[in-house]
Amino acid sequence: MWRRPDRRASHSGMSDHTDSPPGTEAGFAALEQRLLEADRRAAGLHAAIRKGLRAAREGSAGALPDSLAQSRRLSTEVATALDEAATLPVPDIAAAFRDGSFVAELKAQAREGGVHLVEREGKISAFPVIVRLEPRAQAVRFGRKLERRVRPSFLAGLLRAVQLRPDRFQARAFLDRLFAAYRPLAAAIEPAWRPNAGTAGPLVPLLDLHALLTVLPVAAADYPVEEFAADLLRLDRAPDATTGTGHRFALSAATGTKGPKRVTVFDEQGGQHEYFAIRFSPEPSHAASDRPGPAAR
Repeated sequence: MWRRPDRRASHSGMSDHTDSPPGTEAGFAALEQRLLEADRRAAGLHAAIRKGLRAAREGSAGALPDSLAQSRRLSTEVATALDEAATLPVPDIAAAFRDGSFVAELKAQAREGGVHLVEREGKISAFPVIVRLEPRAQAVRFGRKLERRVRPSFLAGLLRAVQLRPDRFQARAFLDRLFAAYRPLAAAIEPAWRPNAGTAGPLVPLLDLHALLTVLPVAAADYPVEEFAADLLRLDRAPDATTGTGHRFALSAATGTKGPKRVTVFDEQGGQHEYFAIRFSPEPSHAASDRPGPAAR
């Protein structure tokens, strides 16, 4: 989608470009090309001015008239190039958000860049990033950051860079947080269970753990369930991780589970992973050679 910029006096023969509004990506690309041309001409203007400045500084009277004339001619060309850029429609981000064209273009650009973008139930993800549209700000929420640079190809590049960045996830620190929230919930489910009793604790729904971890409103905003789900997938990829007290974990997949208690996340290839609950045990529940792989438990 697009919006028409404020019109000023235009040069004769110039089109107002209102016949076929470009998409978001095409609109920014057209503006980029026009501004690149203005920038190229501005570089020539700067060189001509520097030449005249040098002539004035050195007293080269014969060189001054030509350099000044060249500077004036190039300044007109720069102004013309900027006027042409100003006639182009500026993409209307809020409208593109509303009609769905922005998400469609972002998906296309992500696909070209080798990024699997998944849109389910109004949520957009490219593991480990959650993307949320912010129509009022004409921006997107890129993880926790409000990103105002919203050209689809640029955002796709940011997503790709995040996916290629080494993951600094600390499984033990995450497990320690989970275990601290798990203990009172597990005790409520199975009062006789003790953390060091030598037996596995009861299964506790993961969304109950998330609710306890984010009991304060500000905490819920800082750690939404989508990010919690991404951390669970990371944890699922580290099956031998333990808490600081030596407790191992076992994730329960959401197979056959109905209702809102499931936690869903999509990986880098767009594969879907669902989790329901977790339990802790002071000893491995399976021999090391028998431990199932990620998302199989």
